[in-house]
Amino acid sequence: MEGGATQVRDEGGKWFIEAGRLFSLDSKQSAIGAGSASFRGPSSSLKLNPGKDSLLERSSRFRDFSIEFWLYPANAENGETILSWQSLRSVPKGSSSSAGGGSFPQSFGCTISGGRIRWDFQGFFQRASTNAGTDLMLRATNPLLPRSWSHHLLRFDGDTGLLEYVVNGVTEAVSFATASGHEGGEVFAPAVGAASPLILGADYVGLLDEFRISRSCIEKPNLKPFARDGGLVLSPVADLGFGNSRLLSVEMQAKTPGATGIELSYRISDEWIGWRYDSPAWIPFRAGDRLPAAARGRYVQIRAELYPDGTGRLTPSLSSLTLHYEPDPLPPPPARVEAIAKDGGIELRWSRVPESDVAGYLVYYGGSPGDYFGTGAAEGQSPIDVGNATSFTLTGLPNGGLVYLAVAVYDTGTHSAEKAWRAGEFSAEVSARPSRTAR
Repeated sequence: MEGGATQVRDEGGKWFIEAGRLFSLDSKQSAIGAGSASFRGPSSSLKLNPGKDSLLERSSRFRDFSIEFWLYPANAENGETILSWQSLRSVPKGSSSSAGGGSFPQSFGCTISGGRIRWDFQGFFQRASTNAGTDLMLRATNPLLPRSWSHHLLRFDGDTGLLEYVVNGVTEAVSFATASGHEGGEVFAPAVGAASPLILGADYVGLLDEFRISRSCIEKPNLKPFARDGGLVLSPVADLGFGNSRLLSVEMQAKTPGATGIELSYRISDEWIGWRYDSPAWIPFRAGDRLPAAARGRYVQIRAELYPDGTGRLTPSLSSLTLHYEPDPLPPPPARVEAIAKDGGIELRWSRVPESDVAGYLVYYGGSPGDYFGTGAAEGQSPIDVGNATSFTLTGLPNGGLVYLAVAVYDTGTHSAEKAWRAGEFSAEVSARPSRTAR
C-alpha cells in the first residue's frame, strides 16, 4: 500500500509528519503490532516536523533524552542513513565561544558505517558557561545483522553527561558530554537552535518500527512486546433468554502462532447481578468440546487467557466466540381459567399445564384490566405463589368491587425469589365481583 501522511501518526501529537510519495507500510512484518514502516530510499523517507512541546522545537532546552526504535535492514550497506537532523544555533556577541557571535551548525545522525551503527553529534551539546558546543561519536562494537529485527536505544543522562548506545539491551558504546570528556566535570546539555525536521530513512533500505523520541533517560527498554504472563479477555455477559438453558459448546476463532496458547473457561447462572471476578467459579473447557450437563443457566460469561511464546515476540489472537445452547423456554400459561365469585372472595380454577418442568403457578389480581398490582387480599399482595395447585381462593376482598385476575407458570429453572419476574406469559384475563349473595 503506497504511503501517505494519514498512514503514520505521532501518538503524542507533538510532531507533524510528511511522508514521501513512495513511503509504505509493511503489514506482514513488524517488531510490535500490526505493521512497520518500509523505506526504499529518499522518496520513501518520513519528515518529522517538530511542534509545540516536542523535543526538537525551536530553542528547546532539556536534560535527559532517549531515541529508540526497532530496525530490520535489508542489506545493512555502508553509508545508509537511518535518521538525521540538521539545524543552526545562534551564539550572542561577546560570548566566550565567539566574541563576534553568529550562527553555527548543529546536527546528529544515525548511519551504517563498516557494517556497524554509528551516531554522530555536532554542536548539539552546549556548555552553559561558555555557549561552546562539543562533538561526539559512538560506534557499535558488533555488526548490524541484515534481515533481522533488533532494538536500538540511544539515551542521555543529564546528571552525569553519559551518552550511551544500547542494542537489544546490551551496551555497544558510551561517551560523555562533559568538559573532561569522561565522567565528572561540567556537563554539556542539549541545546536546540532553529526548529528543523528530523528525517527518517532518507538513505535506508529496510523496515523500522516503534520509533520514539522522549525527554527521559530510559533505563529498562521493553524488548518483549508481550509479557510472559499473558493477557486476559473477559467476554460480555451473554443472555440466553431463558433460565435453565443448556450451554452445549463454545466455538472459538483464533490464531495461535508458534508456541502461543489460549486457555478458556466459563461460568453460567440464572442470575448475574452480584458476580465478582472470582465468583461464581470459572470452569475450564476446550473450544468445540461438548460441555457437561450441569452447564445450565440464563447468563454466560467466557474468560480467555492469552499466552505469548517464550520469546515474547509472538502472541495469540482471538477474533470471535460462538455459543451453542438449547434454550429452556417457560411453559405456556393455562389454557382455561375460571373465576367464581364468593362472599368476600374469589375462587380461581385453571387447567393444569402438561409440561414436565412446571414447578408452580402465580396468581395475579388487581382492580383494572391488565393492572395486576392488587394488595387487598388476605393471602397477600399480587402475585401470590400457590405452588403446583390448579385452584386457589382469594379472601378478604370487599364485596361489590370488580377484580381482574390472570395465572402464569414458573418452571424448575426459576429461583424462588425470582418467580414473579421470571414467570411465563399471562393466561387469558378473567374477572369476578365478590358478593354477599354469591354461593
